[in-house]
Amino acid sequence: YYDYYQPEAYVPAADLYIEKEATINDEIDRLRLSATRALFERRDVIVVASVSCIYGLGDPDAYFGMLVFIEPGQQLRREDFLQKLVELQYERVNVDFDRGTFRVRGDVVEVYPSYQDQAYRIEFWGDEIDSIATIDPLLGEVLFKHDSRLPIYP
Repeated sequence: YYDYYQPEAYVPAADLYIEKEATINDEIDRLRLSATRALFERRDVIVVASVSCIYGLGDPDAYFGMLVFIEPGQQLRREDFLQKLVELQYERVNVDFDRGTFRVRGDVVEVYPSYQDQAYRIEFWGDEIDSIATIDPLLGEVLFKHDSRLPIYP
């Protein structure tokens, strides 16, 4: 999970406090979140993990309760959807579209989940979700159009 981890420490002889430092490996973090997603969505999941993956994500019921479900035709104010994304710890950006972020361009919201390599494009028409597509986050190309309910995980 970590590329580098330095625990906090105190050296009494020098009255020196050493602050904790950590650098998270983005690929391991993505795989960890993807495995958690798979555990919720499938029954045929086997997870083989390193010791560093024992850090929990919290209570499974609370985690599941934080999911946001969207589908084409759903009545949902864009502002309410953006607020839910912020509550899920997604960061609003304009330029650096990376995992765990979202951006807004008019009636289009693009969300780049932390657990996968593709992003979602959600198009609103007033207070209704008009369409949902999986896109390539670098090129913006539509890879797949969704016509059923889609969960967005923290």
